[in-house]
Amino acid sequence: MKNKLIQQISSIPKHSLLLLGIVLFIFVFPLLIHGFASQVLITISYTIMLLSVGSIIEQKTKWLYKLVFVAILLQWITFFITYEDNPIIEIISFSFSLVIFIITTFIMIQQIISSKKVDVTLVLEAIIGYLLIGIIFTLLNVLIILINPSAIGFSSAKPFIGEVIYYSFVTVTTIGYGDISPISQIARSTAILFGLIGQLYLTIVIAFIIGKYLNLKK
Repeated sequence: MKNKLIQQISSIPKHSLLLLGIVLFIFVFPLLIHGFASQVLITISYTIMLLSVGSIIEQKTKWLYKLVFVAILLQWITFFITYEDNPIIEIISFSFSLVIFIITTFIMIQQIISSKKVDVTLVLEAIIGYLLIGIIFTLLNVLIILINPSAIGFSSAKPFIGEVIYYSFVTVTTIGYGDISPISQIARSTAILFGLIGQLYLTIVIAFIIGKYLNLKK
């Protein structure tokens, strides 16, 4: 029974926890009523994402564990300290997380390119890689707002994290409803950059996966 349980656990794709954290962060917790409980759940899902980065860390990138630990620590510190009390800590916290997710996305893309087979894990990595681009853009937008609150035109004076996530993914997917728009030049430049990155990711990575699949078929 114990061996069977171990086999079942080992058969679960190693990136499932990371995907779960991303799904909770993007789709589930922003739907909750704004308030303390919602902020707690969002912080928890964000922590899950950071912790699950360890599932793709290889021996040569063990130093990333230290960055993850610092990012989680800073994230919970900012949860208890408001931006008005100490804005520097919040800016440093999101900057740390931004660096971690950029590195994680590059590692994920490298694994997709170097993979020898097309399986569930590869497809999962491709999906996570695309979602991580949206997470990176979300963190970057948070930093832009922290530095310049009027850089992006939201409907509310102090936007909720769900609004930032929505704007970021609408931009990355190039849907662009126009209900939230970049105002400052840096916000516009990053919107153009991530709109291009989102489309290039889809075309290049999907081409790699299809090419690998056709080669295996041959």
